[in-house]
Amino acid sequence: MSQDSVFSFDEALARVDDDRETFQMMIELFMEHGPKDLADTQSAVEAGNAPGVARSSHRLKGAILQFCAPAALHACKELEESAKAGNLTHSGQLYATLAQEVQRLLVALRQVYDKGIAA
Repeated sequence: MSQDSVFSFDEALARVDDDRETFQMMIELFMEHGPKDLADTQSAVEAGNAPGVARSSHRLKGAILQFCAPAALHACKELEESAKAGNLTHSGQLYATLAQEVQRLLVALRQVYDKGIAA
């Protein structure tokens, strides 16, 4: 799996005016907070809490947006929109897709981070 299939490095870096140190910090923050936001989303899904699902998936969507990761972004938008409409019928399936895409994003970001792009 290449990082380019998960997120656009060039587009994401351009969003921070090619500031590699800032981008490295964004990756660190996502690696720390992304899993927590995902866990919050899962808890809300399991509790059948539509407002909680909408809130936590919206927060996660904002973080994903920074990395130009279309599959993760799409999965997050679908879950958020469903929850905002009060429809959690398919939330388990939508969450599973989101979790898979966030995991793929985390792996790709870890690869970039480990290369030390700020150097």
